[in-house]
Amino acid sequence: MQLVFLTMSIALIVILVLPFVSSSQQHVESINGSNTNDKDNITKVSHKLMFEIILHGIILWASMGFLVPVGILAIRMSNKEEECGTRHQVLFYVHAVSQILSVLLVTVGAIMSIKNFNNSFNNHHQRLGVALYGIIWLQALTGALRSCRCTQHLHRIGSIA
Repeated sequence: MQLVFLTMSIALIVILVLPFVSSSQQHVESINGSNTNDKDNITKVSHKLMFEIILHGIILWASMGFLVPVGILAIRMSNKEEECGTRHQVLFYVHAVSQILSVLLVTVGAIMSIKNFNNSFNNHHQRLGVALYGIIWLQALTGALRSCRCTQHLHRIGSIA
């Protein structure tokens, strides 16, 4: 219950602070600088902005498209009967490391987007990105606060003997 309250508080703070975040979006150059009509104004994306967009996409794909599925598959492959075996421990560490790296990469991608891109949050891509970022951190906090079943199992065995 405390985790839900903490997460909701953080989400509320983020939502309240986001409108005040400014970007350094000065990469777009207008070809028709004298024309004030937005429909007729053709924009050209600079090489730096294009590199940042591609890097942003690669980082987030590596996180959500590769590391998260690797972590999910690793924990699903662990055998429930073999609670504290070597195979279970290796798969758990693969799961934990891939999920931690995934959260770190998502954070880097989010920082990149806040720093380098237009932060008007007037399109679905940006809104979904913020929502996914919050959900990812909620899952990370839930995983970090969850107790290890293997450690509990060892304590029960130790208390019996």
